[in-house]
Amino acid sequence: MASSAGGPAADAEHEETFVTNVRYAAERLEREGVMALIEPISNRAKPGYWLSDPVKAERIIRRVAHPNLRLQFDVFHAQIVGGDLTQRIQEWAPIIGHVQVAQVCM
Repeated sequence: MASSAGGPAADAEHEETFVTNVRYAAERLEREGVMALIEPISNRAKPGYWLSDPVKAERIIRRVAHPNLRLQFDVFHAQIVGGDLTQRIQEWAPIIGHVQVAQVCM
């Protein structure tokens, strides 16, 4: 879990810590034959959650650059944050490790 956001001043530090921890987890889980996933959770569902945007998750995955790290693409959260699900799935197919489907009720 990415924890709660600490405000704009702490964002860069939070990201560096998260990248380090996720890299460690991806390496460790790979030795066990387990895929590492990160899941952005919308602020509507969890206000203040740091990893709330799939674009940020994509950036983290690309920074970590470990073959055992993938995106958990949750349709519910992705629709709330930015919509355009078909385009996002096509664009992020190379980094998606799991798709979770849930209805978005407004």
